[in-house]
Amino acid sequence: MPQTLVFQIYLCVVGSFACLLTYRLGALTANHFSIDILFFVGLLWANNRRSVETESGAFSLNYPLMLPVMAFHGPWLAALVAAIGIIDIEELQRPLGIILHNRGSIALSALVSGIVFHTVSARYSFTLAVALSALSYLLVNNLFFISAKLVQSLISGTRDGFLNDVLENFKTFIPSAALAAVFYYTYVYFSVYGLIVSYLIFLALRSQTLFGLIDTTYRLAFIKSILRAVWAKDPELMEHLERVAFLSRELARQYGYSPFRQRALDEACYFHDIGKLEIQDDILKWPGRLTHGQYETIRSHPERGARFIQDVPMPLTNRKIIENIVLYHHERWDGTGYPAGLKGEEIPLEARIVAVADTWDAMTSHRCYKDALSIPEAIDELKRVRGSQLDPAVVDVFLGILDTVLEKEKRQASDVPRGTPRAPATLG
Repeated sequence: MPQTLVFQIYLCVVGSFACLLTYRLGALTANHFSIDILFFVGLLWANNRRSVETESGAFSLNYPLMLPVMAFHGPWLAALVAAIGIIDIEELQRPLGIILHNRGSIALSALVSGIVFHTVSARYSFTLAVALSALSYLLVNNLFFISAKLVQSLISGTRDGFLNDVLENFKTFIPSAALAAVFYYTYVYFSVYGLIVSYLIFLALRSQTLFGLIDTTYRLAFIKSILRAVWAKDPELMEHLERVAFLSRELARQYGYSPFRQRALDEACYFHDIGKLEIQDDILKWPGRLTHGQYETIRSHPERGARFIQDVPMPLTNRKIIENIVLYHHERWDGTGYPAGLKGEEIPLEARIVAVADTWDAMTSHRCYKDALSIPEAIDELKRVRGSQLDPAVVDVFLGILDTVLEKEKRQASDVPRGTPRAPATLG
């Protein structure tokens, strides 16, 4: 039986069980329907994929918006609102297993969180109730995610660092709970219309002054400045960076990278060869065999790039990924790469991912010193360096999605909109 089919069957079974459990447990709770429920569904739809970035990490606004539903309309209705509201049209185009798993895990997370809130608030303080409710929402949601990723890893034989994302998520439950309390009291005193207004004000403040000031102003402005410089010096290099970023995102998605880590990886891909800006054009575009001195100069670009990005303002959670890729994307699986001579899994996963994407694009692109390989020739060459230059597991994953990647590249070239991944805690 194909691996993908086994995994889809697993997702269908787990998702169906979660949906059934939510229905049975929800029937035992007190619930109060009102027209406000429709407004909450609309808010969650409008909030799709929005998040708040802090120094501790990034957290979704979904739980803060659902707390008033849990508190005043009951856990079962909160589960229903979550299942309907935290979704987008693109997810409906996914396989049935993913849809069931996402709906079931989200609904059960909201239900359990609502039950915890009512149980704790009836005996203890509101503050403790909100904190434990937020924590239970994270626990249930990430439990489904972890179990699915472990099964996927066992079936495919691949490994990734998704547990790091889970740990980062748990660092954010306190700010998430605090914002939920704000929305709770706004709903108490100003009804759902006041909640909508406060939500819009919060988004306006967040985008302008509170959170992500570095992200939305200094960092993006700096990246645009660098990109303009790259375009002016070498348009072919810019096209290479764009293709490597696209291929790396597709690979990272297979490894369960969260949207936040995908965004950091995307930025890193644009920076990964930034050290070459300090190298003379006559060396970069040398048409023949490089001298020893020229080759050593080329080999210095990862360290040049790592020094270059030290002064680039960026979120702390993104910096490590970007530094890993800039510094280590030329390390080799057998330990003969540069600059540090790392071997095997000593090389950070994101650097191994970018190495495969970088190698593929280098082989299939025309350069001043070589012709592009055909797709079959590039596949053969990728297989040849599998296990010596490149991580064999990453190569296998890449070859497994190659047809899909090539099709997406064609659609991208035709300006056909491409889908964006769901958050990893919902297995997009």
